[in-house]
Amino acid sequence: MDIDGDVADADAAYPMHFHREQMPAWLHATATALGFRAPDLARPYRWCELGSGAGLTALVAAACNPSGRLTAVDADAAQIARARGIAERAGLANLEFVLADLRDYATQHGDAFDFIVSHGLWAWVSDAVRDAILETVERRLAPGGLLELGYMSHPGASQLQGAQRLLREAARHLEGDVAARSATALSLLREFADGGAGFFAEHPGAARQLDAMEREPAGYIAHEFLGAHWQPQHVADVIRAFAGVGCGFIGSATPIENIDALSIPAALQARLRRLPPGPLAETARDLARNQSLRRDLFQRGAQRLDDAAHLDALDALVFAALPGAPSALGGDLRFDTRIGPVTGARDLFAPALEALAQGPRSFAGLRTRAPYDAAPGLLNQALQALTWAGCVHICVPAGRDAPADALARQLASRTDVPALALLPAAGTAASRRAPR
Repeated sequence: MDIDGDVADADAAYPMHFHREQMPAWLHATATALGFRAPDLARPYRWCELGSGAGLTALVAAACNPSGRLTAVDADAAQIARARGIAERAGLANLEFVLADLRDYATQHGDAFDFIVSHGLWAWVSDAVRDAILETVERRLAPGGLLELGYMSHPGASQLQGAQRLLREAARHLEGDVAARSATALSLLREFADGGAGFFAEHPGAARQLDAMEREPAGYIAHEFLGAHWQPQHVADVIRAFAGVGCGFIGSATPIENIDALSIPAALQARLRRLPPGPLAETARDLARNQSLRRDLFQRGAQRLDDAAHLDALDALVFAALPGAPSALGGDLRFDTRIGPVTGARDLFAPALEALAQGPRSFAGLRTRAPYDAAPGLLNQALQALTWAGCVHICVPAGRDAPADALARQLASRTDVPALALLPAAGTAASRRAPR
């Protein structure tokens, strides 16, 4: 991120990251689990990423979802050129990379999108760019379309404000390229942490965040922490902003955060249920989790399903086990969450995992098994949690051949790409590391 503006510096390229929560199938499944009518993946659809950066998410989405028409927009000419080159060599004819400032892109006319996604932009840009994002969503998100917005949030990121300002001011006074200045600025912050600075004594979590920052490349630090408009966001403000352009908040694109029993301290769950949904309840959840990153899910003209239609939509979903998923459980599952380790009862998760170890199964087929036969809502929650944990994923409708192998060959030759296994049957990619 340019130290005095919104445009990324070519000498501090943002590293390639893949965001599974932005995949069309993930968004379809999450909205369906929440009880909303999601865009139909069996029909042609359009997907757009605002602020695509290095383009890895868009590349994977295009390679694993050949029935979709995908657009990726970014203002960084070097990043767009690199991503276009990869797309062309991989034969991704369904993906267009657009070089544009979002303030200009917002004024352009074009077809409506069924999905709009954006990660790492909303909390890092000026009010003018945020207004452009809102305008784009208002003009281009189709009725019933889904918006996924990933952003840095209060209160979890609040404690970073002082540290971020030190990094930014130090980088402004140092010499060298942006990557070098960001590395030197981070070293200064480490000196203060090790020297007993009161900030770190008062905020022990900041020391853990500094440890994590030091494991990241300098380009990441430059983009994440040196920008002029770095500012954690309050979820209440975000919900109201998108309500103003006709988009209702429907939940989180992080499925486990839609299950209070697995993501909220037990003593607070009953109190949360008594709060009105929306800005107040989500602000309370952020406080309960000390949330630092949100992935909000909105729908243009939210289309809530009645109970019968919801069950029909769930029944149509087909799930498969991902590589590395356990086929049997000897005991309870452990989920490492924002509030610490949470136990998932073996009796709730084992029947689904054992069935999926034999091959893909529909929700309708899985809910004939105990204990889901008496309470299909339990199966819905179990599959959401297992999806978040990287154990299972929905399957996408069969279509023409996906060019995933061609993209995989292109990515294999690069040292700046995380180790991913492309999974076109699921419309996504997964880390080659064993899931948690």
